[in-house]
Amino acid sequence: KTSLDDKESSGINAEYGAVREYLCLRAYLDTHQAYNDWCSHSANRPTTPTFEGGEGGTFSEQVAVEEKKKSHELAMQRWEQHLIVQTQLTRDKMLNVLLFIDGGWMIDEVDTGDVERREQLESLRRVCIPSTTFLLVNVLTESGQDAAVVELADYLASEQYQLYTLFTKEELRRFLVRVYESSIRCGCDPLGFNEPVAEEQLAEDN
Repeated sequence: KTSLDDKESSGINAEYGAVREYLCLRAYLDTHQAYNDWCSHSANRPTTPTFEGGEGGTFSEQVAVEEKKKSHELAMQRWEQHLIVQTQLTRDKMLNVLLFIDGGWMIDEVDTGDVERREQLESLRRVCIPSTTFLLVNVLTESGQDAAVVELADYLASEQYQLYTLFTKEELRRFLVRVYESSIRCGCDPLGFNEPVAEEQLAEDN
C-alpha cells in the first residue's frame, strides 16, 4: 500500500509540475507579447503635421490650421494614454515572471529528485530572468519611470527571491550602471538602493 501511495503521490506531483511549468512558460511568452506591443506602439508616435497657411493666411486657412493642431493634440493624447496603459501592462507581465508565485519562475515546488531536470530549469532561469530584467529596464527607462528602475534593484537584491544569483558579474555590473543612471535622473540615493548594503550584497553573493 505504501508503494502504491508513493506512486499516486508521484503521479500527482508530476501532473502538478507539468501544469506549473506550462503556467511559467505562458507567463514568459506573455511578457514578450506585451513587450512587442509596447515597442510597436512606441514606434507609432503621431507625426507632427506641417501647419502652413496659419498667420498671414486667409480666415479659412487659419481655421483649417487650428483644426489640424487640435486633431494632432488629440491624437497625441490618445497615444500617450495608450502608452501609459501598455507600459503598465508590460511591467506587470514582466514582474509576474521575475516574482513568480510559490518559489519562483521555473522552480518546482516539490523536489522530485530529478537532478538533470533541476539543472535544465536552472540554466533556463539564468538566461530568461536576466534578459527579462533588462527588457523591463528598457521599458521603464524609455517611459521615464526611473524610480521604478531603482525599485527593481530592491527586488534583485531581495533574499526572498534571490534573483541576483542568476546574473553573471558582468550582467550585475550592467544592471547597476542602469540603476545608477536612473537614480541620478530621479534624484534618488546615488547608489540607487534603499539600503546601502544592497550593492555589496549583489556583488559578493554572485
